Amino acid sequence: MPADSLHIRQTAAELNALLSGGRIDKITMPESDEIVLFIHNRGNHALVLSANPSLPRLHVTAHAPKNNPLTAPSFLMHLRKRIGGAVIESITPEPGERIVRFALRARGELGYEEKRTLICEILGKYANIVLVNEDGKISECIKHISPSSSDKRPVLPGLPYTVPPAQDKIDIFCPERLRALLDGFTGGKIDGFILAGAAGLAPSTINGIVTSVLGSVYADTLTNAQKDELAAAFDAARLLAAVRPVLRKDENGKTDFWIAPFWHEGEYTFFPTLNEAMDAYYSDLDRERRLQEKAHVPKTAVKNAIARTEKKLKLFLSRRNEAADAETDRLFGELITANMYKLKQGMESFTAENYYADPPALVRIPLQADKSPQYNAQAYYKRYAKKKKTLAVVREQIEQAENDLEYFHSVFDSFSYTDEAGLEEIAAELQAAGLIRAYKTKNKKAKELPGEQITFHGCVIRWGKTNYQNDRITRGARPDDIWLHTQKTHGSHVVVSGEHISNEVLLRAAEIAAYYSKARLADNVPVDYTRKKFVNKPKGAAPGKVFYTDYKTLFVTPRG
Repeated sequence: MPADSLHIRQTAAELNALLSGGRIDKITMPESDEIVLFIHNRGNHALVLSANPSLPRLHVTAHAPKNNPLTAPSFLMHLRKRIGGAVIESITPEPGERIVRFALRARGELGYEEKRTLICEILGKYANIVLVNEDGKISECIKHISPSSSDKRPVLPGLPYTVPPAQDKIDIFCPERLRALLDGFTGGKIDGFILAGAAGLAPSTINGIVTSVLGSVYADTLTNAQKDELAAAFDAARLLAAVRPVLRKDENGKTDFWIAPFWHEGEYTFFPTLNEAMDAYYSDLDRERRLQEKAHVPKTAVKNAIARTEKKLKLFLSRRNEAADAETDRLFGELITANMYKLKQGMESFTAENYYADPPALVRIPLQADKSPQYNAQAYYKRYAKKKKTLAVVREQIEQAENDLEYFHSVFDSFSYTDEAGLEEIAAELQAAGLIRAYKTKNKKAKELPGEQITFHGCVIRWGKTNYQNDRITRGARPDDIWLHTQKTHGSHVVVSGEHISNEVLLRAAEIAAYYSKARLADNVPVDYTRKKFVNKPKGAAPGKVFYTDYKTLFVTPRG
């Protein structure tokens, strides 16, 4: 993401136009390194300031996090006391830096007006949020940086606030100095050469601007005309005059936000402001991150259950293989009994005619030489009885393990296409199965989710994203509704209701069934469909487990 001084400058300009003169009504801290300011200024606005090392950001959001720590952190209490109710006088970027200053007019404990500055530093792993007093000293910061951690720039309450030390590079927005830098280019990657000698822009932004000017970032030499064109292209006023905020998805599916579409190729979504583009970008990232965090415990529990069950299944199969020759032991016992008159203690083996074979064949039977023939016969009978019992028990164990394994895989596959609400239901399902102890939720009882649905050509298509939802979807269907499921692959139950279910509706439902399944990345997925009356759920079957008959099959490409 291009969190560079150019994008920060545009972000700050938009925020200043939107929020200058507004009042901070509320401050929350949904994460340990993130605060949200709720500001009233010709409407209500939520402003996110994050010092997260991997996602540092600053933008207005329509998706303000609703979670808040049970115990307010000291930094949050400090902000509420010092700038709660403060008026924003201006929002300005630090020249050439990824830093934004909020000039605030607040009231002190005695009611006197005080000037304070809230500073958001979007500096990657060094990101920070700092409150500075009128005298320029740090009042408090979200991350304390001691002299032992950074002797060049410690950040602690009571110390004077200073911006990060300047890099030994030219200002990339100065056309004359950039033009002089380009005179030293001797071939290779142009964007890498500029990045090594100039400061102010992210690598991706430099790459985009160079590509838009020259069509490539590689060259052996640059003509004077190309150098002039490049120097002019990096002029800040020119770049900000052509702002068209956009989200771009490249050929690899990676999405990022930009102040303008620098490339010709890619899938573009335009926004009125850069703040809105950033909100869309970060909201998706944040939602995905929360989903992964929330899925970590139940997903790990299912992974462990699969590993344990596979280990047990391997053991059961090994026991079955060891007992597979039970009939041979019975045969040897009978043949020893039938030939008892020929045998004597001390024999290590003997050859008998197997009269069970057709035609009869000779078979060699090992004996314990130090035991009597009667003892040898009984030993084979005992081994036969033990192996027979083992086979009867292990057959049930293998069947149960295979059923458990299929169920655990179905739960694990549902993580790939469920949503945040569905995760709570999966967790409840795993809790009922005894795989996790408890799942923390604000609701005393998890809400039963009906699943998803759309209306297509006058018919209603419903599908589930968890095993519980699948059971409810199937259970609530009418006998003549169409029921669909991917063939021999874990996935959603899909039900189609309507008076006239056309082939187009069936195909659309099949596409949905394929998309919400383990086969969602395949090109040609078989999907079975039948009437709901031919779908049966055995008593005691695992959630989502059904059997069906009288079906036909469609082959479709997954589409959600």
